[in-house]
Amino acid sequence: MEFKVEAVTWNDINRWCQILSDTIMERYQPEAIVGLSRGGLVPARILSDSLLIKDLYAVKTEHWGITASMDGTTRLKATGKLDIQDKKVLVVDDITDTGESMEVAVRFLETMSPESLMTATMLHITHSKFRPDFFAVEVPAEKWTWFTFPWNVTEDLYNLTHRVLSDPLTTVDLKKKLQENFGLVIPETELEENLHHLEKLGKLKTQDGKWLVSDINRSK
Repeated sequence: MEFKVEAVTWNDINRWCQILSDTIMERYQPEAIVGLSRGGLVPARILSDSLLIKDLYAVKTEHWGITASMDGTTRLKATGKLDIQDKKVLVVDDITDTGESMEVAVRFLETMSPESLMTATMLHITHSKFRPDFFAVEVPAEKWTWFTFPWNVTEDLYNLTHRVLSDPLTTVDLKKKLQENFGLVIPETELEENLHHLEKLGKLKTQDGKWLVSDINRSK
């Protein structure tokens, strides 16, 4: 197995965000939330609703390229105007894996003179260099898994199929390869739907009932 992949469900997301919301309410009263784009945008929006906080902002940090592969040094890609001076701020991401995204974002946000700043993620891997103030689930480093969230299913499936499509494969054979190489179990009908979506995007194609890669560049 190359590495393990676990598919996260919307039920997981709702449960983890509820845990975060309950814990945050006991210890902190944020006045603004900053979600890290892209992974932290959905949990940040859920928490802004749960905590009744209307001041919701986003910053973009980036260091992952293809699935489970680092793409150089973490960098702050883009920001809008953030009205967080003298406010209690909560910074939200989906997961602290390397911890670099959160570390870079916190350093940047601290230059904007918030009254206080705390951090939250749904998942925290213990090997992360950054430990958030709040997290719903702690994952031991030795049980590291690549988590595929509902908002990056297409991107991850695209990158995973590229790893196993050295030769044309039927949907059934591709399903077996994904399970063998990544422990990822996808119902055949669901996999077929996603593969046809990638075909519409020009990323895959079919020939004699088998799937082939149709582009030479992976998504960045």
